Amino acid sequence: MNSPVESWNGQKVMNFVKAPLRISYVGGGTDYPEFFKYNAGAGVIAAAIDQYVYLYAHPLSEVADENLRFTYRETESVQKIEDLKHPVMREMLRDVKWSSRTNFGTFADLPSGVGLGGSSTFAVALATLICNDSILPLDRDALAKLAIRIERDVLGEAGGIQDQYVAAFGGFRRYGFESDAISVSENLLDPLSIAYLEERQLLIWLGTSRDSSSYAEHTRLVINTSRSLLKETVNLLEVTDRAISHSSSPVESFNAIREAVYLGWDLKKKFTNRPHPIVDEIELKLKEFPQAAMKLCGAGGTGFLLLLAEPETLKDIKSSMPNYKTIQPKIDHEGSKLLNE
Repeated sequence: MNSPVESWNGQKVMNFVKAPLRISYVGGGTDYPEFFKYNAGAGVIAAAIDQYVYLYAHPLSEVADENLRFTYRETESVQKIEDLKHPVMREMLRDVKWSSRTNFGTFADLPSGVGLGGSSTFAVALATLICNDSILPLDRDALAKLAIRIERDVLGEAGGIQDQYVAAFGGFRRYGFESDAISVSENLLDPLSIAYLEERQLLIWLGTSRDSSSYAEHTRLVINTSRSLLKETVNLLEVTDRAISHSSSPVESFNAIREAVYLGWDLKKKFTNRPHPIVDEIELKLKEFPQAAMKLCGAGGTGFLLLLAEPETLKDIKSSMPNYKTIQPKIDHEGSKLLNE
């Protein structure tokens, strides 16, 4: 594998990638292979958002003692790929037979373990960085598949496969999962509908993150006992997809998404771990705003809570919960991207 760093007029150039986190509106849980390999119609409607994982690569100095350096929560300096402790970095570099002496580093807009797909987004960012060909356009399906193969097959980590696809493709799309194929729709919403949605969605930070792998493992284990609930989720996905595709206005599209989030949350609570008490507290508070729909993002019991409501209602909700920090995310339309192109 060639170096990630190109030369321009003899100068070293740092390669820099950003990949978006995601919000899943309906279908979560059906993207686990334990479900979709045996059940037709699995899929999610999800959007990439303007919160990112960043990754850079730069050649190491000739006087550096190590061959690889990777800075994340800690800094690893090693001679061989096999000596890296970070599992995704180690296995992806090994998979592509990386040979360049490189200084890698990563950081993100949000903490890890918040239910927005950060770990898989990192895997897609790394795939984007090391598979870059400055001549050919990025194959986004290949990026997602490489990230999935490393995380799910090589490392055996539990989890679904929506996060990798959303990070690779960006936009507001439907992703369909079958035993032998993955489908990616065009953007489901036009620009006016996207803008309308962005004004009416809010992420509430619950103040605590979680170990996503343990929650993913729990979800994988309970799928066999929750197939009927997940099939209801598939039906809700189909109804929502049809409603969006036949909507004649941003208002109709938004109402279909809000209804899906409202109904999907009731289904999700029946087959995932019991949410954190903070979630119960906020859900009780939101009974004062019956027109708002909510759901917990990701498979864990805490992290971010998604709210969908009219702008004035969101404003009132924020005023009623002054101790909670919030983000009003916009949709990312580009997916994983090299910033130095």
